Amino acid sequence: MESRSKAHVSWCILLEITVAVLFCSNAQAAPLKITLDTYRNCIDGSILSFSVSCCPGVELDLNVTVVDFIPKRDRLSGHRIRKALQCLTGEELRTYTEKLTRAYELMRALPSSDPRSLHQQELTHCAHGTGSFVQDGLKADSNFTLDIHSSWIFLPWHRMFIYFHERILQKLLDDPTFTLHFWNFDNGLDGRTSSTEGCSEPGHFFPGIYNDNSTSTFEPSRSNRTRVLNVPIDLTFPVMFSEADPAVALRCVNEAVPRNREAMHLAMQKGRVSRDFFGIPFRYGDVRPPMLVGGGSLEYFPHNSLHDWVGGFMRTPLRATGDPVFYPAHANVDRLWDVWMKLGDGRELLQPTDPDWLDAEFLLWDENRVLRRLKVKDVLNIADLGYSYEKVYDASWIFWQNSTGLVSSAMAPTQP
Repeated sequence: MESRSKAHVSWCILLEITVAVLFCSNAQAAPLKITLDTYRNCIDGSILSFSVSCCPGVELDLNVTVVDFIPKRDRLSGHRIRKALQCLTGEELRTYTEKLTRAYELMRALPSSDPRSLHQQELTHCAHGTGSFVQDGLKADSNFTLDIHSSWIFLPWHRMFIYFHERILQKLLDDPTFTLHFWNFDNGLDGRTSSTEGCSEPGHFFPGIYNDNSTSTFEPSRSNRTRVLNVPIDLTFPVMFSEADPAVALRCVNEAVPRNREAMHLAMQKGRVSRDFFGIPFRYGDVRPPMLVGGGSLEYFPHNSLHDWVGGFMRTPLRATGDPVFYPAHANVDRLWDVWMKLGDGRELLQPTDPDWLDAEFLLWDENRVLRRLKVKDVLNIADLGYSYEKVYDASWIFWQNSTGLVSSAMAPTQP
């Protein structure tokens, strides 16, 4: 796994494909489809000039039966509410911390041949995000490989992944009520705003529950930024950066809050067409999409900025899911997709209805080590999956009108 140690490659400079290559697609356009053969034919992937080896099937038994996942039939009993981490207090916080820590102790202790292990969670995301999976029947040397970033696949695939990760934690704890709460990093309250509905505490600080270096939720590779008290995340954090660059200087609350609010306001705008928020289409027969021009607004900011700001494993899809903070961060990305759909102004009409999106098909391991087949259309309604999100103070960025122009130019990556 030596190649995987070259992990500190910026999240936003992942691919070498030019914009022109994006339009060189196979005439057999159809929904993407991951099968057992896809796993068996896994190859070394790539990031920039680095070859990476992260095929999950190498250590797994792939002589298995794939079982279709049907949400209303297969979801766990009861309804779970994912809560904002910053509003957990008292006994609830203590109990959750104990359970979360125990869950990752158990997950880290699983053998590497167990698809539920943190090691295999890491490999699964890596293989899906580095071109290691070749589209069935197509040639790898023509770049007909898979990437779950930079296209309309980003949001639904990560929803699937977080969903089954949560179920694995429940199984390890023998607690079907356990819920993976979210890092409400977009909540830019600065102490001058209050709300009587839901959680109204600021959520833009790194969650302390993941910052105890004596516990299983800690990841030592993270940037020192995450350990500085009372310094909020910077959702305009530069990509393609050097730590020596003055642009990566820490921003205090008074400076970071208006920038973060503006960044969120822009990222969550309606957009003109579907791809503005969801990203470009990615179908069977299309080449691997280029990161810098293919993703939707939510993927660029705040998602990419968050990964780079946290640093360490989180800066690259090779290792990102080996850091437990990946999961509450992506739970919030999932929440923001749900929020965007409910903001009105016709947003729900921009969610893709193309069968090539709805019927895109993936395989993920569940809590019982069963390989499950899911389609995008199976995960569009989180109520069908048995969970919802606690209300938080999204008004901190929804109604942000006092744009300073500080970040708007940086948040407009060229779309093809």
